[in-house]
Amino acid sequence: MRNKVAKIIAIVIVFIFGGAYIYNKLTKPSLGPKTAKLYQHGFQLLEEQLGTYIKEYYSGVEKIEFSPIYVTEEGSTFSNIYVRPTIYDKYGNKATLGTQIKKYVPNSFGNEADLVLDFDWSGNEVIELLDSEDNSIDVSNAKELPEEAKLTDAKSIDINIQMLIEDGQLKGVVKDGKGSPNAEIVYNVNLSKANE
Repeated sequence: MRNKVAKIIAIVIVFIFGGAYIYNKLTKPSLGPKTAKLYQHGFQLLEEQLGTYIKEYYSGVEKIEFSPIYVTEEGSTFSNIYVRPTIYDKYGNKATLGTQIKKYVPNSFGNEADLVLDFDWSGNEVIELLDSEDNSIDVSNAKELPEEAKLTDAKSIDINIQMLIEDGQLKGVVKDGKGSPNAEIVYNVNLSKANE
């Protein structure tokens, strides 16, 4: 009888650990710790840049919440990685930037257009954000978004938000000089495999 109970317990343990392994394999990118840290540091600054722009230039925003950092093309030296901000308006509606609106698919925000991530010859992090004039700003050593990396104009965000408003996904959100000073920003630097 003890032998039978021990076998059942062993099988349950194998299923639990096997399930956890498969779940992690399917949902978590397999990155080295140094690369994962670079991605998280770079995207923390990018999320702060995007969230600050929306908060400072759009009124009617209740909350800005970021998706995990999605990683695609695993196995390459630097994968395609991106994040998507979701805006909540004061009426309880929410809309995610970078998702399809009718036939138009706006860009997500990541290393292809908004952010440069690399290592220099000494293995140090290289992180560059683009400013409003598309100039690269070195933020490699920044813990918080430097003033010179704050956006004063962001056409891709403006177009995407305007389309979400016109599509009825957001209400009462307006680009103006007042902004939404009380809007909450929820950052997310968890790494996740992209489903696309």
